[in-house]
Amino acid sequence: MGNILMTGTGGGGVTSEDVTITRAHVLKGEKTVTRDSNDEVVEGEMTVNSLLSFSVAAYSGRRIIANWTNPNQAAGRPYSGVIIRYDTGGYPGTTGGVQIYKGAGNNHSAGAVSQAFLDLPNLNARYFLSCTPYVTTSFGELLGNPINAEVTTGGGISRTFTYTQNFTIPDGYTRADIFCVGGGGNGGNVKRDASSTNPYEGGSGGGGGYTTTVINVSVTPGSTHLVTIGGPSGASSFGTLCSAAGGQTPVAQGTTGFGTGGNGGSGGGAMSTWSHSGSHYDGGNGGSDGGNGGNSRLNTGGTGQGRTTRAFGNSGGTLYSGGGGCGSGGGSYTNDGSREWYFYNGTSGGPGGGGSYTSLNGGANTGGGGNGQNRPPERVYRPDCGSPGIGGSGIVIANFY
Repeated sequence: MGNILMTGTGGGGVTSEDVTITRAHVLKGEKTVTRDSNDEVVEGEMTVNSLLSFSVAAYSGRRIIANWTNPNQAAGRPYSGVIIRYDTGGYPGTTGGVQIYKGAGNNHSAGAVSQAFLDLPNLNARYFLSCTPYVTTSFGELLGNPINAEVTTGGGISRTFTYTQNFTIPDGYTRADIFCVGGGGNGGNVKRDASSTNPYEGGSGGGGGYTTTVINVSVTPGSTHLVTIGGPSGASSFGTLCSAAGGQTPVAQGTTGFGTGGNGGSGGGAMSTWSHSGSHYDGGNGGSDGGNGGNSRLNTGGTGQGRTTRAFGNSGGTLYSGGGGCGSGGGSYTNDGSREWYFYNGTSGGPGGGGSYTSLNGGANTGGGGNGQNRPPERVYRPDCGSPGIGGSGIVIANFY
């Protein structure tokens, strides 16, 4: 392989006995006297050696793999490499369409299969390709006969990340839409009676994880990014391209004060309220779809992000980041001189958020907030009310195209 130098001249008293080249060493279309021309000016016979095969196949996204079989060695049939052109309306031949490749591939041996990876403009598109052998001479490039093949490029892909990991952008993809959900906040503690150790007001709910969507961001095939999945109140991220903060855990309640729900993608439900006179006010439900958590009589729900928490902001996308509901409550009070006991259930969480006495924790990979701490339903005092619900882990979803 390489450059071929053709210098034949004719006439001027030169005879066949004066030269060493034959017609096979002269480019077709060029004329000269040759060793085998019997002193006559003749046209050369040299042409580019023909490829033995050519095929293409989809590889990844826009990327395809082109394979061709190099010519076998033959006298008077030089070969330097191939030129590949593409078009969408038909085979481009030697001059049409767009040239996408010129070279000898990864294997220069005669009769061997050589290949090259090529990136075409569009996904899910049908392309027609022509592969033409060529040789470089002192008269310029000489082209052989093309071989045709066609291919349909691949489509976009989606990846869902549920745990922290390194991720390498696949070949053939240069753009991405990324959706991040932070971890939900834990639920709040119960509030205890200021005059006793008797717990009676259920804890407020944790906020759902915040969400972030980035659309049509540039990515580099082969680059590696750390994908982080947030735990309770932890941020989730895709490298430096997208990040979403975790939902907030309500401030732990002591013997005084009232509890608001945790802020987040959707707000947590407010703490319930109970009085020694027997009056009780249920707490607020966990918020959903970016809304605030529900209020109670004296407490407010956590503040939501004010925009949808559905995947990629699409109306039909999966709903994430529900706020946690408030915990159950209860206590004793005097009614007409008699001691009575009252218990009421906790409230429900938003989608993925913890809610009710039996479902405390936010759902894994939902970004849901934890349910507020529950007051046990027994009439006797128990210093251990159990723990507040744990916020659900976040999630990252990326679409590549």
